[in-house]
Amino acid sequence: MEITKHPWLNIGAYALATLGCAVAVGTGRHGLEYVCKPAMMLILSSWFFFKSRRYGDRFTLLIQAGLFFSLIGDIALMFADVDHFNFIIGLGAFLIAHLCYAMAFISNITATEGDGWVLGAGVSALIVLYAVFFALDLVPVLDETMVLPVVAYVCVIAFMGVTAAFRHTRTFPRSFWLVLVGAALFMVSDSLLATNRFVRPLSWAPAVIIITYAAAQLLIAFGALVHVLDPDTILRRRALEA
Repeated sequence: MEITKHPWLNIGAYALATLGCAVAVGTGRHGLEYVCKPAMMLILSSWFFFKSRRYGDRFTLLIQAGLFFSLIGDIALMFADVDHFNFIIGLGAFLIAHLCYAMAFISNITATEGDGWVLGAGVSALIVLYAVFFALDLVPVLDETMVLPVVAYVCVIAFMGVTAAFRHTRTFPRSFWLVLVGAALFMVSDSLLATNRFVRPLSWAPAVIIITYAAAQLLIAFGALVHVLDPDTILRRRALEA
């Protein structure tokens, strides 16, 4: 198997980059962070691309775009303490990444039939309630210039979580749960990031933010691959193209 497609080799490299980044942000080693943080998304997006390119469609293209904009966001946020504008750039990049993921999930939902509305609606209600209460708690401590971008971001990541929830019965169970848990961990990571930056500093938060973020991205990418690379799906696609 090619190195670029090997699952355990790439996941292992991704885990090492994540560990290095967590150590870096936890100990203030910026040089190590500058190497490890971009490496995380470079490794994950490369593996996703080479695994999915033979069967690529709009779904995989949107997931790949989400990983790309996540890389841009990671790089910008590394320098958020140097210039506050970098935080805005990072926020915008991740907002686009979440929109790409949401559009991918919507393309999945609209392309197949399913009856998972009850679970989807229940999980979505929990996500929306959490987003509303978190935003109401966060807005009073924000500068006026940050209220609109932060609220917009909360809305978009909640929307991404909702679209992930409505994939129930419209994809394979393993793909659904991997992506849904990934979306939930993304919300946890971003909630900690916002709390640590705007509400109160938490000494343990930087490393936990990195770990939950890395797990979220891996689960979303892996869940997307499970959806795309299922043998029955591939055979069905080939039959339609014949």
